[in-house]
Amino acid sequence: MKITTGITDLALTLNGETVSVFHAALLADEDGLTLVDTGLPGMYGQLEQHIRQAGLAPESIKRILLTHQDADHIGTLPDVLERLPHVEVWAHGDERPYLEGEKPLIKLQPGQLEKMPPERREPMQQMLSSLVPGLVTRVLEHGEQLPLQGGLRVLHTPGHTPGHISLYVPDEKLLIAGDALRIADGELALSEPRFTLNMDQAAASLNQLLELDIERVLCYHGGLFEGDVRGGLQKIAKRSFTGVDKE
Repeated sequence: MKITTGITDLALTLNGETVSVFHAALLADEDGLTLVDTGLPGMYGQLEQHIRQAGLAPESIKRILLTHQDADHIGTLPDVLERLPHVEVWAHGDERPYLEGEKPLIKLQPGQLEKMPPERREPMQQMLSSLVPGLVTRVLEHGEQLPLQGGLRVLHTPGHTPGHISLYVPDEKLLIAGDALRIADGELALSEPRFTLNMDQAAASLNQLLELDIERVLCYHGGLFEGDVRGGLQKIAKRSFTGVDKE
């Protein structure tokens, strides 16, 4: 689904089930395509299909911009890099040690693989084997403006993971939130507590968003939110202050 002229929500699904949808974003600029997050291992075919359906060519991908290290965001890295070895990988410096194999992924420890059925374990192992030194070709910093979509701003929004980032598109008043926000029961909510390292930090990270002119939010889990963004953020802040979202 096209969100703006240059931004498409790829809406990847797990086994065709619309209950589990992963809203990776595709940015189209003059120099080519930027993929923001990549879905789970095994989703490359679907990723390629959605890109073609948007009237674009997967071969035009120039870079992958990762909001953070979780498997549902980096899963198709091996497939993309195998087919397009020239593709750059951009991520925040605090995620780099995990993405380059220096440290194990925080939420996917090696022992967990042994408990997975072979059809899940093998793609995960392939993904982990792609996390090698030099993988991250550009380290992103908070506040940095990227030459994409008229000036894409990097926002360090830690809490879900140490180096989690969100992306703000001022020209479109759009926030690509990654997992900093999700949609629950039609409302904006903090990232899922079960999968968030530090809920206090996650809540604090959202304070900076109140300073921005945001009309729409693309959440990796939940899709596009087009309601009262400021009111939603203020409600989250109030709930976090009273401890509701920490339980």
